[in-house]
Amino acid sequence: MRTVCRVVCGFVLAGATWLDAQPAAPLQVDFADAILRDWVQPEYPETARQAKLEGKVDVEFVVEPDGRVSRATVKDSTDERFNASALAAVARWVFGPALAEGKPVASGMKVPVVFKLEQLRQKKVPLQPLLEWMPEALPVKPPKLALSPDPDYPAELMDRRLPGQVALEFTVEAEGVASAPKVLWAPHAAFVAAALQTLAKYRFEPAHQGLVPLKSGPTQAQMEFQSLGADRTDLLAANQITVVESEKFAIPPRPSVLPEPVYPLGRLLAGTPGTATVGFTVTGMGKTTAILVQEASQPEFGAALVAAVEAWGFEPALIADQPTEAALVVKYRFTPQAGGEVNRLLLALRPDGVGVNGPGGLDQRLRPLWRVAPVYPQSLVVERPAGQAVIEFVVDREGRARLPRVKSASRDEFGWAAAMAVSQWVFAPPRRGGEPVDVKVGIPFEFTAPRN
Repeated sequence: MRTVCRVVCGFVLAGATWLDAQPAAPLQVDFADAILRDWVQPEYPETARQAKLEGKVDVEFVVEPDGRVSRATVKDSTDERFNASALAAVARWVFGPALAEGKPVASGMKVPVVFKLEQLRQKKVPLQPLLEWMPEALPVKPPKLALSPDPDYPAELMDRRLPGQVALEFTVEAEGVASAPKVLWAPHAAFVAAALQTLAKYRFEPAHQGLVPLKSGPTQAQMEFQSLGADRTDLLAANQITVVESEKFAIPPRPSVLPEPVYPLGRLLAGTPGTATVGFTVTGMGKTTAILVQEASQPEFGAALVAAVEAWGFEPALIADQPTEAALVVKYRFTPQAGGEVNRLLLALRPDGVGVNGPGGLDQRLRPLWRVAPVYPQSLVVERPAGQAVIEFVVDREGRARLPRVKSASRDEFGWAAAMAVSQWVFAPPRRGGEPVDVKVGIPFEFTAPRN
């Protein structure tokens, strides 16, 4: 267990005599090893004394949060005649306990208990052992993964066949379970929920310091989601994307980040379907550029699809194993769904619905697990204006951000970019009175033109 001190102090100025009158700065210790306070020398075994034997007993033990010694065991010994005396002495020692996050905790320790014949000639027992015979903390063994079930592929993405990777960071508790997860990367919000559900089933051999299991973190894991039977061509077709002059490429582009566009809320509430077709280029770096609306049944459908394509990412096309740019076209159909979570929320938001309350009275403040930043609209990079947008949306009872609506925006493009970002967010499921609830919230965004 490492020792780290956080010291609160002032600046020291040469020649500043006023410092002499200042009170000492408080020392706040967050993490520390146990420290020996009261020590007794072991009794020399009579049989060993008579035989004029010297010896050493390596003892491991636990210092409890109150400083007492427990669970002392002999790990090695030069002669078993010394063992009982060594254990009896160690059991009487008292420590200042180890600290973790500023609180006393149990810790594993080791010590060589040494027996020298010269101890029999001592006129006065020392107050503590020699430095080389002082107790010290045992090394901490990191946690090990014991059970890691495969994640279930999200049902909502079955038709789209998207592959995905989710990178997680979390704490491994002393009980061997994961807690406090953070999402480091995810290509789609649906993968986040599936990964967190799977992480809850993971089991670990927790970190150990001798006999003491420890809470440890951060630990990282990556989960893979594969849709069986989907090569690059099938994956593009499943998402209504075609490659222009596909015969040019040995390997076509492969989608890696492909969130669906935001359905304009007014059209969705009215049950109005729509279509939009957008052409774009995937560069040799896998970025989307040259994005242009080719057709849209309503302007907002085209704007929504453009914002989505700007957020997409690809593995680039290859010619002779070299990444190269490729022109693509996507045609997207906006179709209201008859059931599911989105439809349940739409019914609540209709004029005759039950409505969705704000975040007041939640058991805990909304805690984001995964957020992406808006993409600065490519259509504005020449003009490079700054801008703002306010997005209203619902965090459903499972923590997914749903039904984003542009409440205000200095430019329409900023509004769609912000709504597209919000549609990918995931929160810890909100609760009120212990029960899962839906929550309506709003959030402002500020846009600054990118440097490059």
